[in-house]
Amino acid sequence: MDCFENADGVRYDHRVTVLIADPDFEHTALLASRISDRGYKVARCSTLADATSICLKTKPAYVMTELPFTDGSGIDLVRFIAARLPLTRTVVHTWFADVSIAVAAAKAGAYDLVPKPTDDEFLISILLVGADRIPANCGIQSPGRLRRQHIEQVMKFSSANVSAAARTLNVDRRSLQRMLKRYDEEARSRFSTGH
Repeated sequence: MDCFENADGVRYDHRVTVLIADPDFEHTALLASRISDRGYKVARCSTLADATSICLKTKPAYVMTELPFTDGSGIDLVRFIAARLPLTRTVVHTWFADVSIAVAAAKAGAYDLVPKPTDDEFLISILLVGADRIPANCGIQSPGRLRRQHIEQVMKFSSANVSAAARTLNVDRRSLQRMLKRYDEEARSRFSTGH
């Protein structure tokens, strides 16, 4: 039984809490559902302020956080958790992953950094059981497809501004334009052949 009632009739939930902090709130629903199906209590939020408040109230065992929030940085959340809840495993799951970000996240106290997009089963395994015990049956997408999805998402966050996206991705603007052109041609080709 996950819940119990005390003598005053107040119900308590004994399940382990997982916090998902991501400004793209709608896109965390399926992930939250899959974690909940494993018997965990899931809290979700879209701001840094809500994340720190939930951490203080629920003391989650696991936290997954994006980096950019409208009210701060996920790195600040990682530091907050490392200082206040040192037994909590924190995984940074972000569209903005590079070596310097990974180093900053590790220094702040993150257990791991996983770039978006990532297969949900793989991501859940990293968060709940650790990188050294990933099940063999996790469906991991091809690197090319992951790269394309990552570029498309950065373009979306950059309001389709190629120069801004190129700076975020740390690539030359012309190189990014060539990649986008190739992706567009591949999409048209798939559409015309019906695949």
